[in-house]
Order: sequence, then structure tokens, then C-alpha cells
Amino acid sequence: MVYSIEDQAGDETLNVPLVESLTVMESQNQEDDSTSRIGTTASARFNVLSTMVGGGSLSLPMAFQKSGNILLGPLIMILTAVMTEFCFRIHVHSARILAPVSDNETKKGNDSYESIAAAAFGKNMYVFGAFLVTSMCFFGTVGYAVLLRDMLQPVTNAIWKTTHDEKESTSGPTLHNNLTMLAVVLLVTPMCTLRNLTALERFGAFSMLSVLILGSCIVFRSVECNFGYLDFIPDDNHDANAFLLWPATWKDLLDAFPLYVSCFVCHYNLLPVHNELQRPSTQRVHWWLRSTTWTAAIFYLIIGFAGSAYGKCTPTGRVQGNVLLDFAEDDPLLMVGRMCLAFTLTMALPMLTIPGRDILLRSFSECWTKRRQVRDASAEMIATSDSNDLQEPLLENDHQEGVDEELPAGNGQACSDEATQSDPSVCARLVAAILVLWSAAAVASLCKSIDIVWALLGSSLSCILSFLIPCGSYLVIASKHGQVNLLSKVVAGVLLAIFAPLMVISTINAVMNTFFK
Repeated sequence: MVYSIEDQAGDETLNVPLVESLTVMESQNQEDDSTSRIGTTASARFNVLSTMVGGGSLSLPMAFQKSGNILLGPLIMILTAVMTEFCFRIHVHSARILAPVSDNETKKGNDSYESIAAAAFGKNMYVFGAFLVTSMCFFGTVGYAVLLRDMLQPVTNAIWKTTHDEKESTSGPTLHNNLTMLAVVLLVTPMCTLRNLTALERFGAFSMLSVLILGSCIVFRSVECNFGYLDFIPDDNHDANAFLLWPATWKDLLDAFPLYVSCFVCHYNLLPVHNELQRPSTQRVHWWLRSTTWTAAIFYLIIGFAGSAYGKCTPTGRVQGNVLLDFAEDDPLLMVGRMCLAFTLTMALPMLTIPGRDILLRSFSECWTKRRQVRDASAEMIATSDSNDLQEPLLENDHQEGVDEELPAGNGQACSDEATQSDPSVCARLVAAILVLWSAAAVASLCKSIDIVWALLGSSLSCILSFLIPCGSYLVIASKHGQVNLLSKVVAGVLLAIFAPLMVISTINAVMNTFFK
């Protein structure tokens, strides 16, 4: 069977097999998908929430309890949400200043976290920004893998027939725990080869549903606890007061600070998602960022307060860094919550791996492009020199040398454009994804507790990535282009003045707690 089409001139008709024609059309559609904006507001919201909301929320009950779960804790959470939304907006606005987009833009953007940092502070900042995002994704993956291992503890016990005495005799993760976790990592590895985050839209929606189910289970058990429906045996050091206005000590507030900061970190995914957002008008982008931030904040307020209130029914009256560890392992309701969270953590692994993978691929592509540029330039100069020596040796002059020197630059630019337009192959994406995901899984298999990861991550890297670089970049870029808003300038300056010393103090405190306590 053939399919007739006319050529562009319309002078003659070509007979092309139908299968071949459909193959060409399918190839063109795939190319259009890779260069056009295909993301909706819903997909953008779910993709960012899937990165932001997850295992970190299980540490918020401890943060609320330490900072005062009735008054100061909720106030800190609301204030953090306000500052986070502001940093989201100015970070995206910085990208739109450098590469303006129309309200009906259809061409996919090419902005990234590290490119904004480089535009503000120079090329060296591009390297630092890439290192920062990669480190954040790496340690975030480590933390989620540790939590995944904890959530799969009942599955591990069922598979390997672990007895109660064996569980009591081990103080850290066992080989069986790590094998179960690595088996899930193996299953999710193919998803880390996806071209972009929009393809994970449906999984993001399911992840959010799973997190809501988990939160509902915690709230239900907390209500039972505080209304006297649960029996528990307190020990001699039980703290009977489960509701506090203020922290008991300033040290407790300092310990809780990194947990509030870490739960909103997703800045490295904002621009990749914005690059794919359809009809990226200013109002549409603001609604996406606002709805995303406050959806997460409301959930955090509920689970932080309810989880901290459950401390009344724990033996010590205090909740742990992972609040699910305070519930009985054989609790059927919390078993549902554990499995829901395990699914959420599993779906979040590609969200954390893909940004780091893409940075590695871009870095390799740039290095390869530079090598090709130097090689092509050298070959062009040699060929030109040989041609001039053989044909017109007496006509050499300074003007000709200037032309010869310009040729390599043109070739290098073409090579750079070709590298920018080309899309990494599935094989390249798989190798980079394995490097990021499996190295993080290997580190996670050696970690005993999630508290260490969140404390060090939130006190240092999270402050730099979430507040310092977005605010600093906005001030520099907006000033250079004459688009500074006075109120935004003042707020960004205040945030820089607050978080710079807080980061230093909190990092010192986290290091002291981790290595010298």
C-alpha cells in the first residue's frame, strides 16, 4: 500500500509507503515533544510537590515538639512558607529577565539553576551551582533511600522471616534491610532514564495521594491518643506535657531549624518544570508557585502538629526524627501508611535523580564540545596553512591571517549549537542515572539514621540553595537589567542578612550534634 504526498513545490507527486510515512510523522512528533512546552499547571504542581513533600515531613513532628507545637512551631512554618514562595518567584523571575517568554510561548526553555547563578556571579559560579544542585540531589536521594529502607522493614521481616530476638539484637540496618531497599532501587532505575519530569505527572499525583493517606493515618492515631483511646506504658522519664507554646531551650530551637528549611527544598526542579509549562504567563506562573507552596505548607502544619501531639503516647513523651518509628510495627492502620510512604519515596527517587543526571550529561557534553572545538580549530588552521603554502605563498598578509583566525571560532560555535540541540541518548541517560542513583543507594546502606542526613543538609546546603543564591542572583540580575522592584530588593536583602549567619550557626550546631555529642 502506498501513500501519495506532494513535494514542497507541488510540481510532482511522490509515492511513499504508508508505513514509512507514518514513521516519519511519528519521529517528527517525538522531536516536537522534546522542543515544545507540554506541561500543564497540574503536572507542574505535582512534579514540584513530589520533590518537596515526602520523607522530610516525618521529621516535622519532632521539629514542632522542640520549637513549641502550639504557637512558635506553626508560626515558623508559616513564615518559612512565605519566604519560600518569595524565593520561588524571584528565582523564576531572574530566569525570565535573562530569557523573556511570551504569555503564549510554545518553544521549550533552556534555563537551569546553575545557569542563573552563572549569569549573576560568573562562570565559576556555574560550576559551584552545578556542584550544589548535584550534592543536594545526591544527599536527598541518600535520605529517601534510608527512609525507604525503614518503611520496608515489615516487608523485609516477612521475606526473610526475621524473628523478634534478631530484631532486638541489631542496632542498625541489616544486610536483609539493604537488599530489600536495593531491590526497589533496581526496579525504579529505568524511570530515571526519562527525558523530562513531565512524563512523571501521573506518578506525582499518586504520590501526593499516598502522602495524604499517610498523613490521615497519623492524624487518626494522634486523635485516639489524646482522647484516651490508646493504652501506653510510660517510662520513668516520660514528659507528660505534649503541648508547648515555646521551646524548652534555645538549643532545641536551633536543632529544629534545619528541619523547617529542608522540607521546602525543590528549587533545582523549578526551572526545568517552568521550561515545559504551557502558556507561561506571569499570572499563571504565580498561581502555580503559590498553590504549590501553600498546599505543602498546610500539609506540613497538620502532620507537624498531629505527629508532635502523639508524643503523649510514646514511652518517653517525645517523638523521634522519623515519627513512624514511634508507632507499633504491627499496627494495621500505620502499615497502610508505611506502604503509601514507601510508594511516595520510590516515585520521588527519579525526581531527585534526573536533575543530577542532567547536570552530569551537560558537563560531559560541554567538555566534549570544547575538545572538538580545539581539535577542529587545529585541523582548520593546519589545512588553511597547507593550502596557502602550496597555492599562494606570496600573497600572505595580516588580513588573511585575521580571516584564518576567525574560522575556528565559527566552527566552534556551530559545534556548540549542535551539542546544545542534540538530546542525550537513552544509553547515556541510563549510565548517568546509575552513577547518581546507585552511588546514593550505596551510601544509604551505610547510614544508620535519617536524622544525620536532614540535619547536615538543612543547616548548610539547603540554606545556600533555597535562600542565599536565589536572593543574591535576583539582586544582581535585576540590577543589571534595570528591573529591580524596590519591595523585592528590600526583602531579598533582609533574607540574605538573616540566613547567612543562621547558616553558619546552624551548621556548627549540626556538626557538633553529629560528630561530638
